[in-house]
Amino acid sequence: MTYQKKWDLLLSEKRFREKSISNPSDARNPFENDYGRLISSSPIRRLQDKTQVFPLEQSDFIRTRLTHSLEVSYIASSIGQSIENLLIKKEEINSNLKGNLSSLLRVAGLVHDLGNPPFGHFGEEAIKKFFKDYFQNNKSSLNDLEKADFEFFDGNVQTLRILSKLYYFGDDRGYNLNYSSLASIIKYPSNSIDGNKKPTSEIAKKKFGYFVTETDIYKKINDYLDLNHRRHPVVYLLEAADDIAYSAADIEDGIKLGIVSFNEIRDIFAKELSVNKDLVLNYLDKVVQKYPQNNDVNKSLVIQMFRIETQKIMIQRIVDAFEENYSRIMDGKLEEEIISVSSASDIRKAYKSLTNIVFKDKSILKKEIAGWEAIYGLLKIFINSAVSDKFKADGNNYEARLYNIISNSHRKVFEEIETYPNQEYKKMQLVVDFLSGMTDTYAINLFQELKGIKI
Repeated sequence: MTYQKKWDLLLSEKRFREKSISNPSDARNPFENDYGRLISSSPIRRLQDKTQVFPLEQSDFIRTRLTHSLEVSYIASSIGQSIENLLIKKEEINSNLKGNLSSLLRVAGLVHDLGNPPFGHFGEEAIKKFFKDYFQNNKSSLNDLEKADFEFFDGNVQTLRILSKLYYFGDDRGYNLNYSSLASIIKYPSNSIDGNKKPTSEIAKKKFGYFVTETDIYKKINDYLDLNHRRHPVVYLLEAADDIAYSAADIEDGIKLGIVSFNEIRDIFAKELSVNKDLVLNYLDKVVQKYPQNNDVNKSLVIQMFRIETQKIMIQRIVDAFEENYSRIMDGKLEEEIISVSSASDIRKAYKSLTNIVFKDKSILKKEIAGWEAIYGLLKIFINSAVSDKFKADGNNYEARLYNIISNSHRKVFEEIETYPNQEYKKMQLVVDFLSGMTDTYAINLFQELKGIKI
């Protein structure tokens, strides 16, 4: 079965608003155009002070959410180039679309974590826990679907909202990205009731992909791209690039901070590896022997070389797995992550075991708890006021002061762009939009200021 027509559709240019100006000298493909719209924008810049693994880390060496996103962007684009060449040879992709797939993946990698709140996944947990507590203890006009949006809050879902609506650039279309650019970050194409099914055999329902406020946006993308409420094929590749980037990079950062040792790395890889055991361990032994671990320079060199080598293996295995599972991926019916069905799954498993050591480091745990307290505390302050009729720009009261602390751009969207009819939901979402867009440092500082801890 050929998917050439499907690729023609997935790699074409379709936006909610047609570009107002056409420049004949612009040789960029539609997705390079999207990358240009994104790279200089404030939501991207704020990723430089958002946690990847190590919150509020002072070392310039350690990755932030921004440097991680740039690495994912490159790895995803690299995978895309290899697969694109393969598909062009098989005449699955027209040669005149060469470059579009890798560019699309480059965009997806750059924005895939854009909606993550301060303090990463632990920040997500703080938001979910707050709203579960809140709805259990307070009366609300929200229906079950609306409540689930908050109780299952997810940074991936917030990413779609940022890209399609929250970045104000003169109208209600945000960045006005290509449909496929937006679809590339919808990992779980379900709403918050249909999704979040555990256990489930359907990967599309493992979590969820869009809030009720973006339902129409999602439906238009799904219908135009003929996705049938399944994943866009590049989602599998983006997910793999993310795994490849952070699994190896987190350990490199852990070595730098002295949290893990080379002995631990070798012991765990020896235990977890199967298919790639000899290949990986022989390489590690070779570089350790060549560069003895008696100084920081050699330690840094060895772990970088090891990261690069294992990432190279994983990338090639992903390309192989894509070819082997091509029809299921194109139909959105591969119900597992592509790295899990590849012959690099043992490398990913070994890295995952190592990250458990990193995540239990006390310095990380203490900062995560501080971040939790700040996020939960800010939600308590703002949400308790947001449900009041006094939560508006005008007024000489506490609620009005809190409303005016929220950034101008978010209030602009709330007042003029967002048309969702339930005002209680809409005001809660305004608070979450504001909070999830904060950097780690800003969240901590604002919480301390509002609590009178720091003036």
